[in-house]
Amino acid sequence: LFGQHPINGLLLLYCSRKKKKPPHFQAPGGHVDKEDFDAALARLQDTSISSSVDEDSSHPLLLLACKIGAARELYEETGIDLRNDLHRFQPVLLRSKKDGLFTTSCVLKHRLFFRVCFTDDDFVTEGFDSMVALGISQSMNTEAPMLMLKLSEEHQGFLFEPDPRRAVDLLVQHSGGKVSTALDMAIAQGEIKDVTASSERNEPDVIVGHPMSNEAKDHTETEKGVLDCFECC
Repeated sequence: LFGQHPINGLLLLYCSRKKKKPPHFQAPGGHVDKEDFDAALARLQDTSISSSVDEDSSHPLLLLACKIGAARELYEETGIDLRNDLHRFQPVLLRSKKDGLFTTSCVLKHRLFFRVCFTDDDFVTEGFDSMVALGISQSMNTEAPMLMLKLSEEHQGFLFEPDPRRAVDLLVQHSGGKVSTALDMAIAQGEIKDVTASSERNEPDVIVGHPMSNEAKDHTETEKGVLDCFECC
């Protein structure tokens, strides 16, 4: 998931507690579970609920399940709750659209990539002193904006990077460079904007190490013909 604040830039998560893994930055995301597909199927069958999927999508179940999975992972990792705002998850155009599967334009190496435009309201913005005891964290930027998150135990910090090209470098060791490559492709397609003009560069004093590698789970039989395994990022 490429989550970008219009002033502060891309949200990157910092991980330093993985066994045999040096400190490194990650983009929010993770596995799409069977429960995500079950929820997507139920939602598609309920005509009273908006599916948040384009009507011309060739694989609406897969796309919706990945949106649900991305929203769940974002909430678990950061406390940002967009689970009822799935329309905000937009597939990232990584390459020119071609005839055929929608996955040709927004998938790289069994990972479907979304982008979300964050607002201040998505973060904890008040009462930092009283929130520390509740596990609320400020960003690692030198001049940290008053936008705070409740991070999971998996992550020990977060950073806003206004320059997407620098974010490409910071993510290069996450998931074997796949996320970094996808971000670079998205920038080339004009999907991710540079916000350095509206934000001063605040670089953290941290060590970037090797990636955290995740194995994707098999998804439901309905979409096995599309991808053998899948992650949402």
